Amino acid sequence: MSDNKASNRVVVVSAGVAGLSCAYLIRKNCRKMGINLDLTILEAGDRHGGSTRTEMIDGYTCERGPNGFLDNEPATLELIDMLGLKDRLVPADESAGRRFIYHGGKMREIALHPLKFLKSDILPWSAKFRMGLEFFIPRYKGDGDETVLSFGRRRLGESFAKLLLDPMVSGIFAGNIDELSLKAVFPNMYSMEREYGGLFKALIGKKREAKKTGKKAGGPGGPGALLHTFKSGMGELTDSLAGQFESELKISSPVKRIEYSNGSFVVKTEHELFEADSVILACPSFEAATIVNDLDNVTAGKLNAIPFAPVDVVCHGHPKENIAHDVNGFGVLIPRSEGIRSLGCLWSDSIFPGQAPVNHHLLRTILGGAHDYAIAEESFSSINSIAHDDMDKLLGINKEPSFKKIFRHPKGIAQYIVGHLDKLSVIENLEKDLPGLFFTGASYRGVSVNGCVKDAFRVTDLYGNIVRQV
Repeated sequence: MSDNKASNRVVVVSAGVAGLSCAYLIRKNCRKMGINLDLTILEAGDRHGGSTRTEMIDGYTCERGPNGFLDNEPATLELIDMLGLKDRLVPADESAGRRFIYHGGKMREIALHPLKFLKSDILPWSAKFRMGLEFFIPRYKGDGDETVLSFGRRRLGESFAKLLLDPMVSGIFAGNIDELSLKAVFPNMYSMEREYGGLFKALIGKKREAKKTGKKAGGPGGPGALLHTFKSGMGELTDSLAGQFESELKISSPVKRIEYSNGSFVVKTEHELFEADSVILACPSFEAATIVNDLDNVTAGKLNAIPFAPVDVVCHGHPKENIAHDVNGFGVLIPRSEGIRSLGCLWSDSIFPGQAPVNHHLLRTILGGAHDYAIAEESFSSINSIAHDDMDKLLGINKEPSFKKIFRHPKGIAQYIVGHLDKLSVIENLEKDLPGLFFTGASYRGVSVNGCVKDAFRVTDLYGNIVRQV
């Protein structure tokens, strides 16, 4: 098998967390099978990491993209173990359990315990009563691709959907719940209703099953999980992955197109071409669309039809005495109904102590999303002002930030809107028609680090099946 050159030439397009994970796992598996892998990783940008990168500036830990990952995905934990990074993990502080929502012109702490939630002023009593009726709402009998808003409104009521579900989804996906597909973004919620008849019934059923099996019961998002990062931030993951490669990783090498003939691919950049038996497109779907357009323009059209929302990540540092409100917690989410442009703010040094200098706080404000495409047109100065003014209103900040850093993502997060799974089906058909071609990354089956790593294992398994059949 090690001499079979028809099975071991692989080109990975993009050196973000998805592409690097695929490259690392495939090479590891090929070594186990005795295959001499000819691997090339082509990154369009001037460095590896994609959005999973960390900049340490003046004592502040500034994350370009995700600030952590939940420890409920076995694939991510397995990859971390393989890389020898377990002792570098940092769990979120206990204070991160405190989460706030800004509603009705007031900061309100979200009570997680059911009785405390009932006593809280997060929702009016009529809305709480409507939530309680969820137990009696019949399961959805249609087969259509329901929006998250429709699901939330149908099962838990209008107030819950607009005041709690909408900001939560904005915080995760920067998305619009009136457009996002329930099946695509919250498959567990969809399955819970289908299997148990409702969310509350599912929670009761899962607790009963957990007693029998001894396993943790899972909610709509799966078993209870804790947020983690690394001692040097999330960029430590992609730095460690990239460090496994030397000449295989080529930066500033955007792929223009690929061609396919007689069972093999030719990958073309501006100045080079690479022959390959397998090509893994881990780049954003809009880039993949251009690359495969000559192969299949119908699939390219579906790839281009996956929308992306702009996201600006604004890191502001403040001396502690300049912030009036207690920022000992995870952060605050802001419903769109409040008329505030920021989606929310993470209190980075409270979540992970040490991410700001002594006696300072690091506020990480998120702007943009599917509700605000116009944010991409704002200047850096304007973005700084919007973030500061919004947080002044919420937290009482009496002075300009002493530290400023902005990460702009004009096409920040893929939006899994209604019809996303139909697009994915067409994309997967091209993978079947052209064995050895794979699409992976945050555009398809999960926008988080966990989603990307889990899908990298899927691609690695599929690649291994192809190799075994040769």
